[in-house]
Amino acid sequence: MLRSLEAAALLAVASACFGEPATPFAPPVPPAERLVGVAYTTWFTDTRWNNVWGTPELGFYKSDDRAVIRQHGTWLAEAGVDFICVDWSNNVDYTPGQPKNAHIKPLEDATTVVFEEFAGLKKRPRIAIMLGTAGAPPAATDGRLQRKADQVWSTYGANPRFRPLLQEYLGKPLLIVYTNTPTPYGEKPPDWSDPRFTVRWMTGYVMQQGQLVGPGRISRSGYWSWEDRGEQPYPIYNGRPEAMTVVASWRRQSEPGKPGYIAEAGRRDGETFREQWARARTIGTQFALVVSWNEWYRGEQPSAEVSKDLEPSKEQGRFYLDLLKEQVALFKAGK
Repeated sequence: MLRSLEAAALLAVASACFGEPATPFAPPVPPAERLVGVAYTTWFTDTRWNNVWGTPELGFYKSDDRAVIRQHGTWLAEAGVDFICVDWSNNVDYTPGQPKNAHIKPLEDATTVVFEEFAGLKKRPRIAIMLGTAGAPPAATDGRLQRKADQVWSTYGANPRFRPLLQEYLGKPLLIVYTNTPTPYGEKPPDWSDPRFTVRWMTGYVMQQGQLVGPGRISRSGYWSWEDRGEQPYPIYNGRPEAMTVVASWRRQSEPGKPGYIAEAGRRDGETFREQWARARTIGTQFALVVSWNEWYRGEQPSAEVSKDLEPSKEQGRFYLDLLKEQVALFKAGK
């Protein structure tokens, strides 16, 4: 996902918020009901590996490589991951079969290959799609977002082979909609939904968008977060903590000495990841949303140390895959 740089636009409130006591404002979700999702990218072609922080163990693959997809699905299932969240957040202006923004076609075609290959695995994660209005706020009201939701439904929801692979929440397939960072909609997301899906809205760095956060780091209007720095916020739904993002590191905001500066946090041999999981266990959210599996983009992950991807790599080996498995087990055991 190519999210906009947020440093100039977000309020410099994070330091004060991070110092607030992290007391749960709702009882934890029972461990047996907890779910883990991992952000998943399908944008890799021959030309998308020229600005990345490292090298996958599987090499510089294409996202429609069936052997790679099967290996990803096997690794993630063995780690206890319940579903992947496939990033379509920049696709709102692409319509299949139309020439405009045709560079998006390989990304969406690769997603269908993921469905096909996961369908053949005995043990596999389910799949959720993340749409988006990033860079196009009117898409929520001018029909573009609805057209993409219709596409997701017709391609996957209405397909008897693929429908069982969709991750359900509250009895319907989960559909996440990313709005951009900061969100252009303010405190309240748009009044858009689709009765075929359970829709959840997402932005990045909720803690730094002061109007979105209440006491106890509660996301006021239910926004889920793509990533956060420090102790993560979470929304409450039906009296239960709903979703919390977990990352292995975070990049800095702004520059030292300038307004809004927040220092980076590197991987620290897994300590940052463990601390984020510890908070998810303390609050006991329904969802732990891990960002990410295979984004690789250097613009958001400037180095091997300040990067978030968990896919086995030549730089990190399988350390973070093993750590993911360990932490997912603890989260689901409530330990």
